[in-house]
Amino acid sequence: MYFIKINSVELPTPFYYSVTSRDIESSDSGRYDETGIVHRNRVRHSVKTCDVKWRIPGSSLAPLNTKLSDVLLHVNMLDPATGGYIDCDMYAESVKSDFYQHQNMSETSSWWEISCRLVEY
Repeated sequence: MYFIKINSVELPTPFYYSVTSRDIESSDSGRYDETGIVHRNRVRHSVKTCDVKWRIPGSSLAPLNTKLSDVLLHVNMLDPATGGYIDCDMYAESVKSDFYQHQNMSETSSWWEISCRLVEY
C-alpha cells in the first residue's frame, strides 16, 4: 500500500496525511437577501487538497524536494472518501523543510521534516 505517487514514482510513506474536498463557488454565491437563505452557484465540485508531512533522512531530502518542485504534478493518491486511489493534476504549495534530528555528525544521516499542501488544479 502507498499513499502518494507523483509522476508514477511512489513517495515515502508520510507520518501525516489529510485529504480535504471542497466545492468552488462563484463570486455571486452567499447570503445576499433578507431571508438569510444561502444562494450557491457551485462552479466545481470536490476539489482535493492533501496536507502531507514526512520525516526523512537528509539523503532523501533533495530527491523529495525535486519531485515536489514541478509546476504540474500528476498525482495518484489514496482518497479516504472512496477508500481507493484517484488521479489528480496538482501543485505543491507551502513546501516547508524543518531540521528534525541530528545523527552521527552527518547531514545525510540527520532527519528532516518536510511538509506541504498538494492542491488540485
